[in-house]
Amino acid sequence: MFPHVSSAHPRPLFARHRRLIHAPSEAIIGAWCDPALFTSLDTAAPHMGLTFSIDPAATHRASITLGTPHGDTQERLPLCISYQPAGSGSEQYVAGPIDDPCAIRLSLTLSPTLHLVASADNEFTNPVTQCRLSFGTMESLASPQWAMQLLADALRSLAEGLV
Repeated sequence: MFPHVSSAHPRPLFARHRRLIHAPSEAIIGAWCDPALFTSLDTAAPHMGLTFSIDPAATHRASITLGTPHGDTQERLPLCISYQPAGSGSEQYVAGPIDDPCAIRLSLTLSPTLHLVASADNEFTNPVTQCRLSFGTMESLASPQWAMQLLADALRSLAEGLV
């Protein structure tokens, strides 16, 4: 994937992953704002050597520790987590420093929720929202393999947490 630089965020966009999640946007945003999602991500992908640290009492204190599967710490960096609701032009910050140039950014963008009808004789609808998770950092801080794995695991954990 080629790095992308936006005018709002001058750091390259290193990776992006999309997934349909069977839930309304409001439920997805609620789960994304819960620090427990990132704790579950630590346990879901220990082979990647990533550890998230988010202080629920002081969400400006969020970081990610990059390591190895053997527990050797390579680097601890600030982590900025945000989301952009469907139809909104503005990002909402969940945790981490907003303007730290060294921060790794995880940004969730939601498309409008679709309500699919299960069948012609069944009245209930199934809400589906397309979610795009973007990972932004300087290229030297991440490898494409674990960045894509991180995004896939994060969206899978988010979807599983809503079931």
